[in-house]
Amino acid sequence: MTTSDLVIEFVETLHGLRRYKGWHHGHRLPVRKNAVVLLMFLQHHLPADSPGLQPSELGELLKLTRPTITTLVNSLEEHSLVERINDDEDRRVVFVRPTEEGQALVHQMKEEFAKSIEEVMDHLGPEDGKELIRITRKVRAFLEDRQKAQSGGGSQCGN
Repeated sequence: MTTSDLVIEFVETLHGLRRYKGWHHGHRLPVRKNAVVLLMFLQHHLPADSPGLQPSELGELLKLTRPTITTLVNSLEEHSLVERINDDEDRRVVFVRPTEEGQALVHQMKEEFAKSIEEVMDHLGPEDGKELIRITRKVRAFLEDRQKAQSGGGSQCGN
């Protein structure tokens, strides 16, 4: 098999995986998936002693523009999944934090996602599961190194 054939086969495989985005097992989400992802990142990266994260911090974490973050936060707020809190000292500073309802949704989505991953790992078996993780980490490291070289360094989301 030539390198060109491998490239095409890899692209076809990735494209085929795109059809299976149902990590929420078909449950109707109250907001778009990317808003749920933002909510999950917010919950995960929120320090215990913090009033919340600023939208700019969320943008850096998710590598999203300010208008995109604003749209997602607005959607989450409309569904009572996050709340905005003004800083006591500087009213221009706004923090975003999940509500109890938002925390419950994150918990549910984590359980659903874990169930999906567990099903995949059960299907693969221990040996192939470990191999998938090894290769995925190797690809991620390559892509991160390449991006650092192109951008001159910097921390990447998810490290």
